[in-house]
Amino acid sequence: MANPAEAAAITVLPKAALFPEPRPRWLRWLAIAAVTGSVGGLVWLLWWLFLRTPPRSYVLDLSPSASQYAITDQKTPLLNWEISHPRQVDTLILRTLTADGALVGEPREYDLSGSLPVELLAYCQQTRQRLTCQNVPTDLLEPGQYRFELTLLPRAVLNQAPMQASSSLVTITDLPTPIALELAPQQVIYSEAGTQVTPNTPNLAPPVTQGGIQVSWIVTHPEALQDLLLVVREPGGTSLGGRRFTFRSSQNSSRVTIPEELKSFCRLGDTLICEGVPTGMTEVGKYQFELTPIPVNMGDEDFPTAKVSEVVEIQPRPVRIAAFTINGREAEPKYLVPVDQGQPIPGFRIGWRVEGGSTTKVELLPSPGNVDLEGVLPLPLTPAGTTTLTLRVTDGQNPPLIRAVTIETFDPTPNTPVIVNPGNQGQSGQSTPRPTQPTPQPPTTPPATRPTRPNGDLPGSSLQDSQAEDETPSNLPEDLRNPEPDDLNLKF
Repeated sequence: MANPAEAAAITVLPKAALFPEPRPRWLRWLAIAAVTGSVGGLVWLLWWLFLRTPPRSYVLDLSPSASQYAITDQKTPLLNWEISHPRQVDTLILRTLTADGALVGEPREYDLSGSLPVELLAYCQQTRQRLTCQNVPTDLLEPGQYRFELTLLPRAVLNQAPMQASSSLVTITDLPTPIALELAPQQVIYSEAGTQVTPNTPNLAPPVTQGGIQVSWIVTHPEALQDLLLVVREPGGTSLGGRRFTFRSSQNSSRVTIPEELKSFCRLGDTLICEGVPTGMTEVGKYQFELTPIPVNMGDEDFPTAKVSEVVEIQPRPVRIAAFTINGREAEPKYLVPVDQGQPIPGFRIGWRVEGGSTTKVELLPSPGNVDLEGVLPLPLTPAGTTTLTLRVTDGQNPPLIRAVTIETFDPTPNTPVIVNPGNQGQSGQSTPRPTQPTPQPPTTPPATRPTRPNGDLPGSSLQDSQAEDETPSNLPEDLRNPEPDDLNLKF
């Protein structure tokens, strides 16, 4: 070689530097994935910019803040609306129409092509997905009924049709709006009609009168009042009925007069005050009342907010077992009745008398079941066994009152006498003596003990006569103690 240095360099250079090893296979796949992702991203971007159909904008809500306004309140109607995808909208157009559809004044236009217009900054909030506006003022000051129409004009490049939405009717009157300030019952708890309240029953509420629950109310601005609507409901539930009181006569609709059915309870001045108005609700249950003032020139479909009373309850009349008898005498808890073989079974008649109201339910168990508040029935017995009859009384709300009687029948001579055959006599002519049978004893039953009653007996419990300590305990009434055979025939 011409240059010895080059020869030495060639000799020293390693073989790997002249022939490099191939790259790892995973690097190839990584490069392929990067190229594919770049191409896919470019395709998606082109689709997003040029081929994708943008979402449409819709009016999700358009409603007035209130349905009733008065000129004397110096307030114009306020509007709320909500729009989806506001960036697709170029212009908002707000029109005011009469109830017949005629245009009122000039439409308002709001430019949404850029940021929010200045006149909406105080009332609206905008995001990518929503434009929400609250209490946007209008310029209506004339009495009448109106509705509002909102039109969305999409951007021209979208080539989409306009979207429209209409609000409910808004009423503007030249009189102030009447408002129910108060609605209160005379009392929140009544007792059922006919309940006797005495010094011995201080916890009972006064009974409801024939006119039913009474309510009182106060309504402002009665000069603008057309009707009063009084509705009664179950608490938070179904309507049970209602009445509409008209304060405008057909002869002179411009004058406010108290209707005849309210003249005894109401007085008219700067406010309408009514006290103790009967509602006719007399049945046991719970009730809630609603009072709605209806202004003049207002349709039934746009009632203002009602005033709701607290819950009123009519409690059932307390029940009392006034009488529970066996054969006309006050029933004892248990009876023992002897019945000789072949003799008729003594007859018993059970009677009862219960004091209560419309919800009182009386049962004789196990049969016949439901009975009237007062009655007498025969009580069939078995020749030997136990019969228990229970009187159960309830008012539908409180724990029931229970009285029970048990009648046990038994055979006082259960063993058949032994008769000796006359042919088996001894040679002396004397007969074999008849074996003596033991005298049968009635089954022993411990005397019934009366349960100890706390202070303040249940209604009817005072009718149970307690036995004196020196009195001989017995499970039989006087007409069944030590009976003669002929006295046990109690058939009816």
